[in-house]
Amino acid sequence: MRRFRPSTSNRRKSLVVVVALSLLILLLILRQSLHNHHAHSHVDDRPRFLYRSTFRENPDTIYEQKLSDALCDLENQHTTLHRPSGPAEEIIWQIILGKEPSAEQRGADSLQFEEKNPDWKYKLVTTEWAEEFVTITLASIPGLSTLYHAYPHHVLRADLLRYLILWYYGGYYADTDIFPARSIKSCPSLQDSSIFKTDNPDISLVVGVEIDEPHASAQKMHDWHWVRSYGFIQYTIFAPRRFSPLLREVIVRVLSHTKRHLDESNIFLGAKYNELTTLEITGPGVFTDAILDVLSDTLPASHPFVAESVKADTGLGELISPSTGGLTQRVTWAPFSKLSGPRCVQGSDAKKGAELGGLCVLPINAWGNGQRHSGAENFLSAHACVNHRFGGTWKPWKQSWKKYLVG
Repeated sequence: MRRFRPSTSNRRKSLVVVVALSLLILLLILRQSLHNHHAHSHVDDRPRFLYRSTFRENPDTIYEQKLSDALCDLENQHTTLHRPSGPAEEIIWQIILGKEPSAEQRGADSLQFEEKNPDWKYKLVTTEWAEEFVTITLASIPGLSTLYHAYPHHVLRADLLRYLILWYYGGYYADTDIFPARSIKSCPSLQDSSIFKTDNPDISLVVGVEIDEPHASAQKMHDWHWVRSYGFIQYTIFAPRRFSPLLREVIVRVLSHTKRHLDESNIFLGAKYNELTTLEITGPGVFTDAILDVLSDTLPASHPFVAESVKADTGLGELISPSTGGLTQRVTWAPFSKLSGPRCVQGSDAKKGAELGGLCVLPINAWGNGQRHSGAENFLSAHACVNHRFGGTWKPWKQSWKKYLVG
């Protein structure tokens, strides 16, 4: 009897399969190892609670004042011609630009957001609606239409639009790749705050924590593609009141930074937007800076946020002025690091003659769960209110398996 022997071809196929499986296992081990490495290493003894954006070096204060005045004029016109500024209408806003509005294009997450909040109105912002809003409703804002149309990517327009919409109308904004883990009003962090405990809350803006890694080293910052080691979320934002002074300043900063970027760009090639400029001109960077700066400008020096910021800076010297050597009394990230519950400041806490509007900051697991940093829990966390899918297809490394492994 002839003994069966596998053919050379079959042996080669088996070898290829074994090698492929081995490489796959090795790849998965490497990926997990790198992720664990990022999560537990590259930690500095020195935390960073203050970031200085290059866009705030020699800002165009004249243009910024014109913008602020124009926004205030719109607010005054509204309260004079219509009704006093008060609680905003309960409405959910989402944005899809460059597409025709239809349910098929919204996706399951977007549809779920509307279905889970039946008591809220829903508005899908399309290119046509945004065009009318920017060019007609907000026509008095100097340079707005020109700067809005100068953006080369829809993601930049969508960033600016969410600030404008929530400032003018109020309501709740969510990116279309956000899944509602629960309804808005059943969110534990929002229930623990004062937002829904009164018909007229003294809070004009609610934000969440996205990054809270003040001890991250320069290497970790590089590996994770971070510009800064802390920041507020702007993929979902809640404005319980119209005309938030906090959002007003965000809008001023975005337009001012955009104008500066255009003015400094190549006259033939136009303005280029990479990851850094997108984050700092329209994204979480400028959003975070504007909020912290408004708190610094409006809260009295005796406020706990200022006191905690100064105390956290002891031995670091970030608040020491390089020109005078004196201590700068301001709010840094320190009061919002390692939050276990919402941290709120009422509009009435502002010093005399200053406008704050009131702010609530939610802990990371309310809106920023599902991440591999900052102490975030998973999507199934009992504290989770929304789950962000983190599509981020505008980011260059999303198309690179190599960068996915390391970041």
